[in-house]
Amino acid sequence: MKRMKKWISLLLLITMALSLFTGCGGNQAAENDAVVESRTVVDATGREITVPGEINRVVIMSTMPLASVYCMAGGDPDKLVGLTPESKNAAVNSFLSQVADLTDVSTAFAEGDAVNVEEVMNLNPDVVFYNSWHTGDAAAAEQLEELGVACVGFTTDIPSTIESVNTWATLIGQVLGTEMQAGEIVAYGEDVEKMVMDRVAQIPEDERRSALILANYNSSGISAAGTTFGRYWLATIGAENVAMELTSKVVPVSLEQIYEWDPEVIYLNSFSAFTAEDLMTNNAVAGHDWSGLTAVQNGDVYKMPLGMYYWFAPCSDSPLALQWMAKHLYPDLFTDIDMDKEIKDYFQKFYGVTLSDEDLHTLYNPPAESAM
Repeated sequence: MKRMKKWISLLLLITMALSLFTGCGGNQAAENDAVVESRTVVDATGREITVPGEINRVVIMSTMPLASVYCMAGGDPDKLVGLTPESKNAAVNSFLSQVADLTDVSTAFAEGDAVNVEEVMNLNPDVVFYNSWHTGDAAAAEQLEELGVACVGFTTDIPSTIESVNTWATLIGQVLGTEMQAGEIVAYGEDVEKMVMDRVAQIPEDERRSALILANYNSSGISAAGTTFGRYWLATIGAENVAMELTSKVVPVSLEQIYEWDPEVIYLNSFSAFTAEDLMTNNAVAGHDWSGLTAVQNGDVYKMPLGMYYWFAPCSDSPLALQWMAKHLYPDLFTDIDMDKEIKDYFQKFYGVTLSDEDLHTLYNPPAESAM
């Protein structure tokens, strides 16, 4: 009887051990299944795209400010294996370089405005992000999909920079499975936008300051922001947009035209290598005399910063750009906003980057080599 009890006890122990072993193996198998399980997302084209559950190689095939949003929304910068030359230049010359070392990221697939599909395939991407609004990039994405690569379309055809960033962050979060982090970014942007619009709504229409955004300025000429993001920025901060007559996204303009508009405030996009001081001291292009403009005479010319990307375009810093522009236009309305603190807190929270006062100076005064 005692021997029988010993055998029964031994069998019970073996059974328990096998149960534990099987249970652990089963859990591990379930975890592995969860890792490799694919996800389905709806991209900017409205199509359902199936992406791998495990994404280790990402190519951003179009020139758009997605790299900073990708990193901010939980993307691992070490998994970025392809960028266009323009996007890479912005990345390595911006504060994104403090988040990710992208100096070795390939740009070999970019051939001017065209995409070399074979070179993209050589990067062995798990997923490709592209601008669905760009005809050439969309055609390249179609070829890549035929070769079995998941291609997720984003759009730059949203006038609101805040909405653009929110849309991009949300979609990236869905692709990567980091929706919670993307949600925090979206909420912050929406709160900032509402705060700015609520305050400037107090200003009567006939008391609003006039403003102009120079999309670019170099020795080849001057261009003004027309129907693109320029209208969103100026409308949201409550400015009278002197360039409302323009019917294209970015329009070449003469200095004579700017004198006719005579804006009270001028914002110079950081795509330009010139500084605000260059305009106010006539040290930009020989023969260009800015001195008679109201904005110049009052010292209201401001160079847009370069943080994680150029602040004119939609980027992960867009909520900061909105506050910065509004504070320069109506300083009395935003005396409670300390931009230095706001920027430092934002970079710490969303990027894990601690900015020094010297860093802030560089952010406010982008180096000439960073110009596009």
